[in-house]
Amino acid sequence: MAYAAQSAYRDSEVLNASPERLVQIVYDIAVRSIASARQCVENKDIPGRVRHINTAFSALVELNTGLDFEAGKEIAQNYARIYDYCQRRLVEGNVRQDDAILAEVQSLIGDLQEAWQLVVTRVSAERTAEFAAGAHFASQHAEDGSLSVVG
Repeated sequence: MAYAAQSAYRDSEVLNASPERLVQIVYDIAVRSIASARQCVENKDIPGRVRHINTAFSALVELNTGLDFEAGKEIAQNYARIYDYCQRRLVEGNVRQDDAILAEVQSLIGDLQEAWQLVVTRVSAERTAEFAAGAHFASQHAEDGSLSVVG
């Protein structure tokens, strides 16, 4: 029962998340999966290690897929290179069952996750400032007769 509630909460969080929050979620999945894979290496749990590395690899694929090369240009290309490097290292770490390689990838993705958190904080502050500077609630538009509904 507790699992069903957790799953419903997670589904709701993803479905209602901003694009910025979705990226945070995927980074979190990658970092947690690598940490779990490292624990599996230590415990000699081969199926667990493979499962967690596959999850981290898939998270990196999602992050790469979400890059906007047109808008991001060189920055997006640099992120793509980092994700590609991390994917190759995950495969190597899996094959060699090497905790040091997995630790390296976990550190790299963790650094990107922290940098993304700064972006999210900045975007959130900008949205709050825009809202405070002149956004109107729908009820205000309704009162002045300028509310239109398209459906």
